[in-house]
Amino acid sequence: MKKLYPIFLVVIILGLTLFFLGGRLKVSGQGLIPFGGRILFVEYCCNGVAITVGPPRPGRFLLTAGAIPFPYYNFYTPGPYVLGTAMPPLEPCFEVAAACLVPIPVTGQITKIGSSAF
Repeated sequence: MKKLYPIFLVVIILGLTLFFLGGRLKVSGQGLIPFGGRILFVEYCCNGVAITVGPPRPGRFLLTAGAIPFPYYNFYTPGPYVLGTAMPPLEPCFEVAAACLVPIPVTGQITKIGSSAF
């Protein structure tokens, strides 16, 4: 009976810790990577467009034909803000100037993307 009290106390402390810190833990379902921010740089590749996104969720992402776009479709010029999800990269961005032989690494491959009007 005396052994149950310390185990019960540890379970209660662990449960309360996870309850109060649970809102701060970040989990991405199905391995999706959220991103968002201003488009800083756009680079055209043989297999899509590499978009460099600034803060608050920065990274370089590959926009391919399989992505689901949402209005206002301003993905191809620097300046507008974008928001979306990406999956881990399946392939790098292949540079056009080097006969599609030079791979450029990306953070993820875009699955859904939406942009601002300006």
